[in-house]
Amino acid sequence: MEHPGITGSLIAFDEVIPPRGGTAFTMRAGQVCRVVDLEGKQVADFICFHLRDFVDKLSPENTQLLNGTLLLTTGHHLYSTKATRLMTITADTCGVHDLISGSCSEYTNAFRYGVRGTPNCRSNFSAGGATGIQELKSKPGDYLDLRANIDLLIAISNCPQERNPCNGWTPTTLEVVVYEVEPTGKGAPRQ
Repeated sequence: MEHPGITGSLIAFDEVIPPRGGTAFTMRAGQVCRVVDLEGKQVADFICFHLRDFVDKLSPENTQLLNGTLLLTTGHHLYSTKATRLMTITADTCGVHDLISGSCSEYTNAFRYGVRGTPNCRSNFSAGGATGIQELKSKPGDYLDLRANIDLLIAISNCPQERNPCNGWTPTTLEVVVYEVEPTGKGAPRQ
């Protein structure tokens, strides 16, 4: 696939995640992870861990507290349980992201919808390494760039939820691209 603003030779990882799928990968400090909503209105559930200390993982609470906002966008940081600055949002074409809804699970789906054995994000995370739910505002091609501030283990679930409007009632594909930032300014945008 084409990636505007990214030189092909700088791409370290590129994967299309099918509906209801997931992926896990490592990133080095300085690399950028671009999550692209290929068809629009698709949720990417995201977790990350300090590569050398898995206890030090993404903390939605610390991220909200230290950024002073519930809604994240360009310039905000993702913080860990130990208040480590894990990642920085360097580009955001959607502009609407929250950390308060949480990932669906076997148990929350059974509670909400009375159905067991449904696809869910927590199972996707395991396989790969009380707010209102609204339809996502993202459009086809919208993306979020996250620069790793330290070496990380990343897991992304392409949210399989089809029983509420978070994915427009129909899960679709996402793309994840990890790329190097070229120091000369050629190719990928300087971060």
